Amino acid sequence: MAITNAFSVDVEDYFQVRSFESLIPYSSWDSYELRVGDSTRRLLELLAKHNVKGTFFVLGWNAGKDVGLVRDIFRAGHEVASHGWTHRPLYCMSPEEFRAEVTNTKAALEDITGARVMGFRASNYSIVSSTLWALDILAETGHLYDSSVYPIRRRAYGIPAERVTPHLRETGKGSIAEFPMSSYRVAGQNLPFGSGAYLRLLPSGLTALLVRRLNARAVPAVVSVHPWELDPGQPRVTSWLVRPNHYAFLDRTEARLHRLFREFRFEPVYQVLRQAGLLA
Repeated sequence: MAITNAFSVDVEDYFQVRSFESLIPYSSWDSYELRVGDSTRRLLELLAKHNVKGTFFVLGWNAGKDVGLVRDIFRAGHEVASHGWTHRPLYCMSPEEFRAEVTNTKAALEDITGARVMGFRASNYSIVSSTLWALDILAETGHLYDSSVYPIRRRAYGIPAERVTPHLRETGKGSIAEFPMSSYRVAGQNLPFGSGAYLRLLPSGLTALLVRRLNARAVPAVVSVHPWELDPGQPRVTSWLVRPNHYAFLDRTEARLHRLFREFRFEPVYQVLRQAGLLA
């Protein structure tokens, strides 16, 4: 039987990415053109063509600006989950600030859709060794799963020793399912793939190969994109601080998703976790 993989979207706009934070602070977001609605709806059309359902981790600020977008996502049959409110990494927040963010975001999204918000993904995969306290707060606030941990070694994120398969973690507030971002062990190191810049920069054939290899071990992969990655015409932020990979191969994202959707089965994150017996 074919393994079902997870497809997810971090619903954020081009000016909200972590690498632009010093150039475009949260306090100035209102002065920027909102493009996330158009690019997300373009992605919804692509998913409909392939009959793929996924999980949309929605930034609370964006939900407040475009309630109709959240409803469009939900009415198309996708899971709506939380991406926090301000897109600040957890290591820039206190536990109290984080609790307020996820509580407010969960309530806002549930008010819009009328459905329970079960999942969370942190900005910049910022559940790291020093912020594992966030899992306790997620369990405390009624979230059933997290998909923030990258089992790789990077300067800004990652827990290299983390399990690469979906699993349950015990917290002081009960258990919570963790669906780690996808990686494959090569030469003693976990190679990240299938999300964001990794999806755009790695050859599409290599990404497909790594998904097949995980699936051959009965491990589901998670493929993840941002709507701005389907928006090659987005305004350019000009500064030496901007990472070159932000704009690399934006015109290839859609074609790469087409290939993966033709070759593999995808469902929302919560559905894959249920099939694995990790959610009731």
